[in-house]
Amino acid sequence: MFFQKLALLLTCIIVPSNAQKTPPELCATGVHAILIRGQGPGDHLNVMVSMQNLVLQLIPGSSSVALPYHHGGPDHRVVAADGALLMQQYIRDYVASCPQSKIFLMGYSLGGIVMMDGLCGTSSLWLDPVSAIEPQYNRSVIAAAAYGEETFIPGLEWNAGTCLDGIGVYPRLHPEWCDAYAASIRDYCDEGDSSCCMKYPPFDDGAHFTYIFRYNIDLLHFVQRRLVETPLP
Repeated sequence: MFFQKLALLLTCIIVPSNAQKTPPELCATGVHAILIRGQGPGDHLNVMVSMQNLVLQLIPGSSSVALPYHHGGPDHRVVAADGALLMQQYIRDYVASCPQSKIFLMGYSLGGIVMMDGLCGTSSLWLDPVSAIEPQYNRSVIAAAAYGEETFIPGLEWNAGTCLDGIGVYPRLHPEWCDAYAASIRDYCDEGDSSCCMKYPPFDDGAHFTYIFRYNIDLLHFVQRRLVETPLP
């Protein structure tokens, strides 16, 4: 009996559960949201709970998960790369389980880097490299939004917010790598956010913390519109 219990315990330790391997009856008929918080300690959802609540309340048949990446880690370059790879695996597993469901990705700050690099691949000089997820997943990922993410560059078709001439701390050198997902992306960056809209001389970073109050409803409407615009995968 002791050895049976020990074997069961070891199995529980070495075989991780993956929340994205979903039984058919639990597949989203609205949208499946994968939410990626910014850097810091605490739970995996953090302020992203505000968007989770909107999606679950206002898009019937939706589901949501907070990406459990190591957002409290000390080296955000390593954390961003590991998070991007984990997000890619979540997408692959969910699509394999629920091929008819649609996915909404959302990242805040460091979580925005995770989201953008996971989709497009890393093209910033100071970040650890990650290859883009396979382009065929653009049939399932119908919306992908970032708030205050540090790879922002101005002048792109998917940009939103008030920043027109600032640049992120880790600017993206090859935005064309995102082309397969261009219609799905919204990258929100505001003046007064030195993480994504860096200028000289430096200024207060207060705008970095106001996106959920300013843009959650706009983003929800974007997701609702994309649900209508995109056919089933």
